[in-house]
Amino acid sequence: MTLPQYPTLKALRSGKTVDIGAGTMVKMAPGNIQVGDLYVAERNTGPKLLTCKSVNEEGGWIIATTLNYPYDIGECVKVEEA
Repeated sequence: MTLPQYPTLKALRSGKTVDIGAGTMVKMAPGNIQVGDLYVAERNTGPKLLTCKSVNEEGGWIIATTLNYPYDIGECVKVEEA
C-alpha cells in the first residue's frame, strides 16, 4: 500500500526544516517514534505537531496525547525543534 506524499512530510523526510505554524521550526529527528516524542502527522487537514501517547506496531498507528484521531505510522515523522 502506498501512502500519499504529503508536502510537509516529504520536506521533513528530505532533510528540510519546516515551519509548522506560529514560527515553530522543526526538522526530522533520528529513530522511530516512541512514547513522549514530538512528531508531525499529516492527512487531509494539514500537518499537526503532536506528542506520542502510544504506538500500536501491530495495527500500524500512533495515538497522540491530545484528542486527535490516530494516524497511520506512515503519515508521521519524528521531529525535534530546529
